[in-house]
Amino acid sequence: MPWVKRKAADWIGRRQQAIPDRWDESVRRVMDDVRARGDAAVRDWTARFDGVSVADFRVEGAICRQALDATDQRLREALVLAAARIRSFLEATRPPGTQSGPTRDGVEARVIWEPLRRVAVYVPAGQFPLCSSLLMGAIPAQVAGVAEIVLLTPPQRDGRPDSTMLAASALLGIDEVYAVGGVQAIAAAAYGTKTLKQVDAIVGPGNYYVTEAKRQVSGVVRIDGLNGPSEVIVWGAPPAPARQAALDLLAQAEHDPESWALALSDRSDWLDDVGRWAEKLGGNLLERAGVGAVAVSTSDEAVAFVNDFAPEHLELWGPAALHADRITSAGATFLDCPTPLGDYVAGPNHVLPTGGQARRASVLGVEDFLHRRTETRLVGNARRLVAAGARLAQAEGLLRHQAALLEFQEGF
Repeated sequence: MPWVKRKAADWIGRRQQAIPDRWDESVRRVMDDVRARGDAAVRDWTARFDGVSVADFRVEGAICRQALDATDQRLREALVLAAARIRSFLEATRPPGTQSGPTRDGVEARVIWEPLRRVAVYVPAGQFPLCSSLLMGAIPAQVAGVAEIVLLTPPQRDGRPDSTMLAASALLGIDEVYAVGGVQAIAAAAYGTKTLKQVDAIVGPGNYYVTEAKRQVSGVVRIDGLNGPSEVIVWGAPPAPARQAALDLLAQAEHDPESWALALSDRSDWLDDVGRWAEKLGGNLLERAGVGAVAVSTSDEAVAFVNDFAPEHLELWGPAALHADRITSAGATFLDCPTPLGDYVAGPNHVLPTGGQARRASVLGVEDFLHRRTETRLVGNARRLVAAGARLAQAEGLLRHQAALLEFQEGF
């Protein structure tokens, strides 16, 4: 398929049409079955969807440690380096344990951040077992102080998860690993079974069915977001490297047939150069509907397109990098460097909002594994404050609220 150029508005419309807006009843049937029958339903649906019979889907810690011992040394070193960079970045960005407001009118108030008790990290393992997604999901939970972290990942043909996934879990010290994926994994974690205890939050990427399952349990557990196919916009102009831009587009396109990978420029000659490289290097990836070029006339139009499309990933090369401060809606921005750097080792998380959600949602971070509570303490004479509260209660007609405050006021 030849390199396709379209106007900005056309690409916006096409992406909007591709975003599902309905609940899937087939997902609901699986969810309800797991909720009703627990482990038996998990095993039945795993056999049906994955073609594997798994009698006990919890993986022993010894198996994970064996996988780590058998891992190629260079791969192990790469995992260690990536984990260290992710952890270092997250530790520097962790919210403080407490945040206090000003003490006035005899009352002190503060916010206290507490870690969630138990979370599940879902990691897909179909065509591409994403061990990097385990690092990105589990390490922020560890930095937050979560006591129990669960790995959910589909079984391979031998009934066990991918060996690199097991090695990464051992490296991180995760001792609760389950060979279960898909909708049945989300249901088991959200509702709990005899084998898998209910969690407080589920994070991690997945296909449409996993994402839909997360949506359906979002009132039961916390989720990180409804993240769909991968997206990247590569904005550049001469002298930005056209071959690098093409490779970066293809890198995101290979994630999924529904991925979005768009070159953006006000220079038609640069888009043509990117297209030639993409056609040369991309094989059948250019047949995917979300791969192509966005032709704009000015940098202002380019900024507007990026902020409207709100991509998961944004690359700014050469002159485009001068407009970085004008971008308000992108999950992760890369200046003169490729998105795959952030996929693995840069430090910030690669679990990002998609489908335009970057206008309102955020990259996965430590705060996603924390919850806030407030604490209010009497430290002096609060008569003025209490009197104001009593007047407000009276105005609302909540007379017992008013009486409680007036009673308290008598103590001053």
